Amino acid sequence: MPVIRLTDVPEIAAVGPDSAPLVMKKAIGSRKRDPSFAMPTSTDSLSITHIKHWGRHRKITCKESDRVMFVVEGDAITRVGQEPATHIGPGDFVLIPKGTPYEFSGNFTYLVINAPAFKDGSDLRDDAYDGPPLRAARREPTAARRPRRT
Repeated sequence: MPVIRLTDVPEIAAVGPDSAPLVMKKAIGSRKRDPSFAMPTSTDSLSITHIKHWGRHRKITCKESDRVMFVVEGDAITRVGQEPATHIGPGDFVLIPKGTPYEFSGNFTYLVINAPAFKDGSDLRDDAYDGPPLRAARREPTAARRPRRT
């Protein structure tokens, strides 16, 4: 069973939608489905990419895969489908079913998991949509995030 160390995964710096910078590390994926995947071990069943993102990511729809975002650090606001915009932070998961549009904004690091593996060209961007900036009511801290009183 191969062990993949994030420090061994090459970084891919990119400019995302809205000129927001991001840095990706495609740790697990498929060379057949994604030509930019460079790791020696490949699988078509799922992909995991570590992403540092700054700014807004306009509406996008993945037509090939179910997608999960797991927030590692930082915070963001996300909207999936017709759901209200929601704050997300470290330890939160966001499920994005295949074919469901989503968008987010924030400065955060997250893992994006695709099943099956990400396929180059499967993300459909809605460049015509320039909806209102995402806004969400500030969520109450959970017990794990609530500051301790001394």
